[in-house]
Amino acid sequence: MTRLLLASGAFVAAFAVLVMSAPQVFGCAFSVVPTTYEPPIDRSAHLTGLEMAGFNQIAPSNVYFGIPNVATGQRGERVFDPDPYVPPTLLKAIGWIESGMRQSQSATFGGVDDALQSFDCGYGIMQITSGMTSPLDDGWPSLQQSLVATHYLYNIGRGAAILADKWNSAPANRPIAGTDNAGDPRIVENWYFATWSYNGFTGPFGPGRRNHPASEVYDWPRTPFSCGALDDGYGHSYGNFPYQELVFGCAERPPSVSGDQLWDPLALSLPDLEDPLWGEPLSLETWTACTSGNPELPCANWDLMDMPSPKPAHFDPVERPSDEVAAAAHGSPVLSVSETSVSALSNTITISNIGQGILAWRADHEQEWFAIDKQAGVALGSDVVCTPGAPCQRDATLRITIAPELAPTDGSFGWVNIISLTTGQLWQIGVTPPAITVEPIDTPRPTFTPTAVPTPTPAVIIGDVDCSRAVNSLDAILILQFGAGLITGLLCVEGGDANLDGRINVLDATLILQLEGGLISSLPPP
Repeated sequence: MTRLLLASGAFVAAFAVLVMSAPQVFGCAFSVVPTTYEPPIDRSAHLTGLEMAGFNQIAPSNVYFGIPNVATGQRGERVFDPDPYVPPTLLKAIGWIESGMRQSQSATFGGVDDALQSFDCGYGIMQITSGMTSPLDDGWPSLQQSLVATHYLYNIGRGAAILADKWNSAPANRPIAGTDNAGDPRIVENWYFATWSYNGFTGPFGPGRRNHPASEVYDWPRTPFSCGALDDGYGHSYGNFPYQELVFGCAERPPSVSGDQLWDPLALSLPDLEDPLWGEPLSLETWTACTSGNPELPCANWDLMDMPSPKPAHFDPVERPSDEVAAAAHGSPVLSVSETSVSALSNTITISNIGQGILAWRADHEQEWFAIDKQAGVALGSDVVCTPGAPCQRDATLRITIAPELAPTDGSFGWVNIISLTTGQLWQIGVTPPAITVEPIDTPRPTFTPTAVPTPTPAVIIGDVDCSRAVNSLDAILILQFGAGLITGLLCVEGGDANLDGRINVLDATLILQLEGGLISSLPPP
């Protein structure tokens, strides 16, 4: 036995705690909680993001982070509103109810720290749980999951998209509020059922959260909820109200920070359960009939719960942020990484943003003989505000650790891929195990001789435009964004011409989706 082998054994033991193939340690998307930037405590950046989301200014053409056109009209006569819209004040209230409007779980405002991750895999300001309970990219968190956890704007965007999807669940899978005004989405009260659904369209009976307003667990009549001062005469216990009443009450009685209310109060009306117009659709008897006699089932006969808008009805006065404000919120991040290749047993890489704004990144690899200590995080541009005293490391670090006992001996190497999640920039770091000279036991220390890492040009994979060496729906989305001018380039542009017609357009994106769905067997199609 040599000193080198003893040292290597200890190295492998330490290596086991790092990230080899993103094991699902906590039952959530991330086995290592990623870092995020939390804007200053006045919440002005958060509020701007919530207003942008209401007017679809975060990722307008993205199917995951952009809000869809919402349906309007009576049951059987629904059409889509041409302008995607969610009332911004409603989003602000949801953001406060869900997290206190925080992206980081440490609440270190104006700094970089661990992302907020709840016990049930809810992430960030809007507590996005759907799609966050397991890693979705071959054992790694997907690019969408990484953006939800690391970037407050995209977390908000996803929350707004989920709320809009809940709205669009009517009439097939939800009742309609606003039968007297064609379910107009500009009337905030018409979002009653969608808001209820954001937390779960649960009924008055059974275990767990009960969001039905007539549930026996809630007093009736009851004093409305408030996010304001504890002595304002309203209710403040979350457990005493169904979710939609928490949100509506918070919108009308907003919280304050440093003595200033975070938004202008928006008066909202709740259904009057003592009036048959609302009391009957929201009665326990209607829910039971809706669930075909089984009170523990979700409702199926949604038309039984259709109701007019609670009165008086209100519009949200918040105006669309200017394009200049939205552009400043997005910034213009540019990815830079300190190394292109490594060959030591332990390597610390610096990830920087030499542009402006927040750069959200994800790292992954395929080989099992080295590990990384993080899966995702952020790097800050020089313009991003750091609060004095807050932990605000602008550059991120990534540790790459090689296990020599697992490493190949045939001269092969691997890659760590670091991608900028909003721009698509990809930086690849070549990883080669060091050439190790084994000395006798009386030699004081082992000798490590680094070997230069070649940087090969990877072969073109038709359909792979993000250089991930895989072809999937993300490539299709990037091609659509490229065609729409939302991004200016593709990392592996040579792979974008899926039908080999000399162009990159929607036809190529469609073929990629057909391949992923099993409708065709190869690219180019046979």
